Amino acid sequence: MTTFNASYLEIEPRELVTYLLRESGQFDRESVNTASLLEFLGLSYVSFNFDLELPQEAKQTVGDARPRALISFDDRIVATDSDLDENRTRFSILHEVGHFVLPHHEHSLYVCDDIGLSPATRLVFEKEASVFAADLLFVGDRFALESNNRPINAATVKALATKYSASFEATARRMVEKSFRPCMLVVFKKEARQSGDELSQLPTWGVRYCVASPTFKTQYFESLSGTVPPEVVALITPPGRDIADSHNMEVAVRFSGDEKEHQFSAEFFSNTYNIFCFMIPSGV
Repeated sequence: MTTFNASYLEIEPRELVTYLLRESGQFDRESVNTASLLEFLGLSYVSFNFDLELPQEAKQTVGDARPRALISFDDRIVATDSDLDENRTRFSILHEVGHFVLPHHEHSLYVCDDIGLSPATRLVFEKEASVFAADLLFVGDRFALESNNRPINAATVKALATKYSASFEATARRMVEKSFRPCMLVVFKKEARQSGDELSQLPTWGVRYCVASPTFKTQYFESLSGTVPPEVVALITPPGRDIADSHNMEVAVRFSGDEKEHQFSAEFFSNTYNIFCFMIPSGV
């Protein structure tokens, strides 16, 4: 007698995204309504101060990082820290939805901290939940189609972030990740200042991370190092400056093992706590 082993076809995350968006009525909206999505899934939502009210045993599961969102499978509850701003709250809710519906994520409780919710996380389940959350936030393929028909610049980031109720950083990342064109997003962070002399000068902004479009990776590079020129910092970081009021300049990049400098058009802009730069090959 011959014995065969059966296996099951696993639903792909993108299929789940489409199903959830369609069945919860999101395709008829410009931006995702998290309340409708949670209602469709039979999940309740609460917001409270995690520092004051989250049980100590739950805080210990995330080490030194601050817990920001959680989902209790048994109670069917999603919760977020009340200290989060509106855009981070929306993303955190969708991140927890990812844990709830993705295959193999079944667990009694997830407590997600600042690191787990950031692009820098190395935890596979957290990465998967964040990718799923971004797909929901930007309504599947709709954002990619729209952003690829617009210029790659700060003004587009502002317009699409407003339309999709997303953060400027998440929107800029998504534009590059889904771009058919060669482009890179460089995100800079303010570096700590130690001495008294440094305190009297403009802060230094160093590279936090880079995101390159598929064609940019293939033709050029995936990451770079360096700092924002001081004159650019002075221009784009004054309080109250609009994110779309950017600064454009040409920059030279020397590739490893190549003495020749390659020219790129760079657009710098800021949301006050990050500095961003879109890099596009000159002449493209």
